[in-house]
Amino acid sequence: MPRNEERLPPTGAGLIRYFQEEGSGIKISPKSVLAFTAAVIIFVILLHVAGAGVLGF
Repeated sequence: MPRNEERLPPTGAGLIRYFQEEGSGIKISPKSVLAFTAAVIIFVILLHVAGAGVLGF
């Protein structure tokens, strides 16, 4: 651990401080998640409205 890093008091009982841990996973912005969710919702609504005629159900 670097010397210049501030240390917090030992009140965490050995728990990991997750705000300092950064994984190497996929980075997705919250706006992208909201846009994708809205697109899926709109697609499902369109399938409910026009899907019967297009798919023949």
